[in-house]
Amino acid sequence: MTLKNLIPIKIKYIIKAIPSYIYDFHRFYKYSGQFALKNKKPLESKIIHDYHIIEKGLTMPETRLGFGKEKLLILIQNCKYYIKEFGYSSNQIKHAVKVINEYRDFHKKENYELDPNVLNSIHDLNQISNDNETTSQINTTANDYFSKANANFFEFAPTRKSIRNFSDKELDVNRIVDSVNTARNAPSACNRQTAKTYIITEKHEIENILKLQGGNRGFGHLTNKLIIVVADLNVFFDLNERYQAYIDGGLFAMSLLYALHANRIVACILNCSHTSKKDIAMRKICPIKDNEVFIAMIACGEAPDNFKVAISCRNPVEEYINIS
Repeated sequence: MTLKNLIPIKIKYIIKAIPSYIYDFHRFYKYSGQFALKNKKPLESKIIHDYHIIEKGLTMPETRLGFGKEKLLILIQNCKYYIKEFGYSSNQIKHAVKVINEYRDFHKKENYELDPNVLNSIHDLNQISNDNETTSQINTTANDYFSKANANFFEFAPTRKSIRNFSDKELDVNRIVDSVNTARNAPSACNRQTAKTYIITEKHEIENILKLQGGNRGFGHLTNKLIIVVADLNVFFDLNERYQAYIDGGLFAMSLLYALHANRIVACILNCSHTSKKDIAMRKICPIKDNEVFIAMIACGEAPDNFKVAISCRNPVEEYINIS
């Protein structure tokens, strides 16, 4: 095919693509929680997002006293509004209140005096919710955490958690390679196997990448190996597959997390949902190809003898299922 013939085909493709992307934008604009935070479901999701930040802070290798003050005040305000408008029946809102109380009690135990505004806000929330109970983030050992590593899948799968604490012991990269080998069995559209990994072993390179990624404060510096999961756009052809790389890549990433867990490697998956500006910056310091898209990063290492795990409250199974 000559260039002269190819140009009209590309123009036709662009014209065909525009309505699909406008449709996607319209749906996200209309139905995402961005402009509906006073509605029940978006507000609950915002509360889950913010209480999990507090949970993560409470499970850090070295929790910074007084952390997350502004985020905590927003969380409390949103919980108060939710309870007044929608009641106090949601398990997630109840969990959020208990996490807030754990934050208060944790600092009291550490003899750290919280800002009076924080304490007063927590007191007001307890008055509204009539709930002064607390959560307790999970304290575990390496042996307990991996106790189901060889169990059947229904016992094994629930024990995998995101771990934000790694020992200073060197992780053998061959164990990661073995995990990737297992994850190759993840399904992909028409067996095109779009997912790939880059295993970063140099400490300085890991630090530079994680600094820009930004979602690893408090534990990223302990990362022994960093896995970058990507997907190759070259294997897709039609507009209806415009997001298939992310679907296939996500399936692979989950399979890899299970394989790492089976190999007794602690890991934390990190978000790679970037703005265009950040995506360009990440590409400058990561060894990925132009035709590949970021799926996720996985910080991993050897387990310390003792560490904490965030509770990460799950919705009841009924909320996952619709049968017709």
